[in-house]
Amino acid sequence: MNRFVPLRQSCNDAIIMQEHITLLLTALHCIILNGYSCVPIALSRDLDIRLNTAVKKIRYWDGGVEVTAENLKTNNSQVIHKADIVLSTLTLGVLKIAIAKESNQLNTVQFDPPLPQWKQTAIERLGFGNLNKVVLCFDKIFWEPDINLFGHVGSTTASRGELFLFWNIYQLPVLLALVAGQSAFIMENVSDDVIVGRCIAVLKGIFGDKMVPQPKETVVTRWRADPYARGSYSYVSVGSSGTDYDLLASPVKPHSGKDEKNAEGENEDDSILPRLFFAGEHTIRNYPATVHGALLSGLREAGRIADYFIGKIPQEPEKPDSATTATADDDDVIFLDNEPTSSSK
Repeated sequence: MNRFVPLRQSCNDAIIMQEHITLLLTALHCIILNGYSCVPIALSRDLDIRLNTAVKKIRYWDGGVEVTAENLKTNNSQVIHKADIVLSTLTLGVLKIAIAKESNQLNTVQFDPPLPQWKQTAIERLGFGNLNKVVLCFDKIFWEPDINLFGHVGSTTASRGELFLFWNIYQLPVLLALVAGQSAFIMENVSDDVIVGRCIAVLKGIFGDKMVPQPKETVVTRWRADPYARGSYSYVSVGSSGTDYDLLASPVKPHSGKDEKNAEGENEDDSILPRLFFAGEHTIRNYPATVHGALLSGLREAGRIADYFIGKIPQEPEKPDSATTATADDDDVIFLDNEPTSSSK
């Protein structure tokens, strides 16, 4: 069990971090200083991360798990990793592909045995949206620098998600445009030049032809087309509810031969430990579709895994209320209630 000692320490650190994050959640919307990239860089210190490696199969049973991974740079050679448990942070989009009846798309992850029906149903019900970004870097600022953002309304219903918002990156000649809904899907099928050209046309319509230069550098995202994302983040679709987030967060036990009923453990064998755990923005009801939500879900699962495999941290016994504390001789009878205390010989 020595291999679990660092986990317990990390859980204690996680509790402290979660308290700090909870305090920060009362603040206004903000952009991370130096960009979001500093977050994974800090969190990945001292971790063994296998780059250019894609998970192809997750096999689990009551004795552990096996994860089959494929090296994308060495002729697709496969390697099997064995462990006690697996924590899946596959996006909801990737999970939707994984449970599809017939799926031979790139980066399809196979679960063996298949995920229980209650988990699959929650995956199917919850929506997974698509929000793309277009980053435009200019030589100089031509918009009002003190305005955090400005918008654009499309001329048709179909184009209402097209470049509907431009973020002003503070004190930098950089604009970040957002594309959502059907427009995001359409833009994923055209070239970067076409997308950037449309951005410039929209900006010229706002500021005038002479005010808007050509950008010196651009970046365009295509999250739906990314086989390792399949979209941007979750949302409560028609027929779904917040309960589906809880179901997606629930761990999965190996099949015990009993008929599974639900995620609350009815008809499950209590002697069998869960082997599959799940984290990500699509598993946290209170903070979905956020980076801090994804982070908090990871801390939650670290604590859950520690509870299952190490045992829950003992709680200090509650101290008795001084107002109701009394001492008595062996032959005294003390009555403690809302009435004045009485005693008799």
